Amino acid sequence: MGAFADIEAVLFDLGGTLAHYPVPSLPVIVGRCAEGLLRGVLVGADGRSPPAAAVPGPQEAQARRRAPQPDSPLPHRAAAAIRRIVRSLSGRTLPNMGEMCARHLMANASLFDDSLPTLRALRHRGYRLGLVSNTPWGTPDYLWVGQLERFALAPLFDAACFSSDVGFRKPDARIFQAALERLRAPVRHAMFVGDDPAADVAGAATMGIRTVLIARDGRTPDQNCPTPDLRIETLTELLDHLPGTHKTVDTSTCPA
Repeated sequence: MGAFADIEAVLFDLGGTLAHYPVPSLPVIVGRCAEGLLRGVLVGADGRSPPAAAVPGPQEAQARRRAPQPDSPLPHRAAAAIRRIVRSLSGRTLPNMGEMCARHLMANASLFDDSLPTLRALRHRGYRLGLVSNTPWGTPDYLWVGQLERFALAPLFDAACFSSDVGFRKPDARIFQAALERLRAPVRHAMFVGDDPAADVAGAATMGIRTVLIARDGRTPDQNCPTPDLRIETLTELLDHLPGTHKTVDTSTCPA
């Protein structure tokens, strides 16, 4: 417990850590995307099943989307250009199309049994909580905010960073830096919990964030993978290593 006594902010991955997203084979993914796009174009909104997440209209989507910064990576700037082209040619926003493709993935997701109790316990103990997650297929961040709301996770997080919003994907250190800035938490008092040794553990470690690998299937990481500061098999185990704290997070050196 002493090794983590100075932790004040805990960041989490989403898929594989807090929620289970069953990922089918590539042919099935392609087929479901094609089906979703075809139904969305030909059937229309009234004939489709309820969406997995609320999709804003074109004007609201444009207002909520941050413009890519000059230092944003080329794929992020290219995605912004594609959105403008799609909107001008089809009258549909890329978020609508992304929601059509991601409907099956989102609808079939489920929260792990230990996620809500652990997050609530950490909040009660005084920790600030954040989320850092990569989004698949360029789906916009507010679709995944809808997932947080669906699972009643949204009120538990002080900040949430999705790669489609920030413009960087884990293991890029800049997405972790963005999360720490939004949390106003210094690196030396932060911890990241994730299930992917390469994207989660290695990415957070490059920022100097202490890392926790959750191995829900009990597997031991390959020797070539970075070594986390802590390895657990359930989120509940975190509570044995994080004592209660009611300190005010030091924001004078964020991130440091």
